Amino acid sequence: MMDRIFDNHFHLNYGGNFLESARRFKKAGGTAINLTNLPDYSIPVSSYYETLYQRTISMAEKIRRDLDLDVVVTIGPYPLDIMNLSKDITTSEKIVREGMVRAARLCDMGKANAVGEIGRPHFTVKPEVLEKSNEILDYAFSLCKDSGVPAILHTEDLDDSALRDLEKRIRDSGMKDGMVVKHHARPENLLRESSVRMSIPATRTDLRSAIGSGNYFLMETDFIDNPEKPDMFLPPDSVPKRAIWIKQEFGEKGQDILDWAFTKIPDLLFGEENFS
Repeated sequence: MMDRIFDNHFHLNYGGNFLESARRFKKAGGTAINLTNLPDYSIPVSSYYETLYQRTISMAEKIRRDLDLDVVVTIGPYPLDIMNLSKDITTSEKIVREGMVRAARLCDMGKANAVGEIGRPHFTVKPEVLEKSNEILDYAFSLCKDSGVPAILHTEDLDDSALRDLEKRIRDSGMKDGMVVKHHARPENLLRESSVRMSIPATRTDLRSAIGSGNYFLMETDFIDNPEKPDMFLPPDSVPKRAIWIKQEFGEKGQDILDWAFTKIPDLLFGEENFS
């Protein structure tokens, strides 16, 4: 049986040739992706989350059927939605909260596997926006706790203070340890023991530092699938290529790292039944 090679954060463009991007991943040796919904503000606000989630789920179904890849699905309001769905922050908050509920319900139905990428804007915003973002994040954690699914985070780069804040919010929600993932984490986050799992960009520099921390992590490209900006953030075949490099560079230790990144942690998060 082929070893699992799992990209923990992978976007695809419903309006583009998304199968070709997924095929590039498979051709390089990839076997499984976490397909995370990508904001599309051309969708009418009245049906925004219904449409966005259904598009993501339908792409996952087609990839499974046509390419025989394993796909877990992450759906949820993007942290910038609160600024983009309405000029009135109260209206935006209501829409986003309803989007959280819809995402959790689809997880309950088995259509999706995690809520995300949720969290806070990754740049400085007005205090009111940050406050509302944190309130919505707390609400999302409570929904994830009730549904028993992971939360995938998009936030600012985390220093110790920000990480402690997140850990407290997670504890207060009652979520199980290890069910929250910081997407696009920095390797230095691994130097601090935390209940938040870190998903590291699949560059040699970041992975070398992450491996040097001595702690386990997930691996991602955060591939955007934007035809106008090809291979952003990283190309779709990056994780399989880095897997080969890690095996060559780190030997038996490298295999242990890959076992955790591709199998042990994903099974704990998403359930091994979602992988072949």
